Amino acid sequence: MRKLIALPAGAALIAAIALPGGAAGQPASGKDGRHGDRGGGHHGGGWKHQGKCGRESRREPGYVVIFDGSRRCFEQWRYTGGASMNLQRDGTVQSGAGAPGLGVLWFKARPYGDFSLRLQFRDDATGGARANSGVQVRFPAPKSPAPGCDAANGEPAWIAVQCGHEIQINDGVGGDARKTGSIYGFADLDSAESKPTPAGVWNDLEITVVGQTYTVTRNGEVINEFVNEPGIPFPGRPDDPGSDGRGLVGYVGLQAHGAPQDIASFRNVRIRDISAE
Repeated sequence: MRKLIALPAGAALIAAIALPGGAAGQPASGKDGRHGDRGGGHHGGGWKHQGKCGRESRREPGYVVIFDGSRRCFEQWRYTGGASMNLQRDGTVQSGAGAPGLGVLWFKARPYGDFSLRLQFRDDATGGARANSGVQVRFPAPKSPAPGCDAANGEPAWIAVQCGHEIQINDGVGGDARKTGSIYGFADLDSAESKPTPAGVWNDLEITVVGQTYTVTRNGEVINEFVNEPGIPFPGRPDDPGSDGRGLVGYVGLQAHGAPQDIASFRNVRIRDISAE
């Protein structure tokens, strides 16, 4: 487990495919996809519905289901940017290639301050490659200009990257050195620290944010802790906002990274608002 210190100033299933980049904040919609469950894996297990959209989870008191595979639930999300998000008949959503650039599927119903976000993800890259994706939190609505967000890149999807925090998903051996569970750029994990699993295996991911403290739990094990202190620049990217530019309240979203191998699936998204606690 890594503990770092970094206070910012300041995130049904409609069976579908190809939510391409383009207009910011476009409704998430499309055509039928055909990607089955490649096995339950050893962690996330089989598909177990936590409850109906917008209601408290049957198994987890306090957690509200915000993605359950239903049309009604999915209509509360929007897609912004390039790449694509493919919605599957089995009640999952899958990132993929598309227009150039990053994309983000974000829960537009409301922003959150302090929260615990739980979901399952699976690396669906094929041919020996591994997928790059992520979960993005506490970012302003990805529309330019974004109030309180001094993003260096003019593409709206980059607002989620540059003005919130990204929790990385990447179990590849090479490529980006920041592996699954990294608080991207501020509290990075290597392959050993990230506790990787093979492609095709469902993983449970929990991201808990209280004040300036971020805790990442993978398959029941805490793998990263980070305190977002002021005055820390983003390493290697001087034009990106540092720790002071990462807000205390914002939206949550799922990243489509955009390369051909960057195929990742998500399901069972639940969130608990703990601001009052």
